[in-house]
Amino acid sequence: QVDQSDMRHDSVFEDPSSHLRQIPEHRRHERLKKVQIDGFCSAKSIVELTCHILKNATSLESLTLDCIFGADAVGESVRCSAPESGKCMPTSRRIILEAHKALGAVKRYIVEKVPSSVKLHIGGPCTRCHVMDVMLPQVSNM
Repeated sequence: QVDQSDMRHDSVFEDPSSHLRQIPEHRRHERLKKVQIDGFCSAKSIVELTCHILKNATSLESLTLDCIFGADAVGESVRCSAPESGKCMPTSRRIILEAHKALGAVKRYIVEKVPSSVKLHIGGPCTRCHVMDVMLPQVSNM
């Protein structure tokens, strides 16, 4: 679980000329089969860690990146409860905005690195209740 309120948050979108760092390969993670990151965000360190896992977890079967789980979720994933109440649980604008940025980071940096043998699951903000118009800077993939 990533608590966004406690971490230094240098977004992958803040410096378009900055490249992702490579984590040194000390050893492969041959037994790692399932990874779930609750609170996945656009923080450069989280994106780099995810890329490292994809490259070095040779037995990975499933990767789940939950972008809306966070400090405001109080221990449980915040998902649309529209069928019951007609609207989502209250979530701060900051968390929703970061979730949209995180989805952009997944599309830009993660999806292309997922091996065909790995199932990628992405939990994002509710497309009904947490809609925002988010402009992400154009970044070249070098």
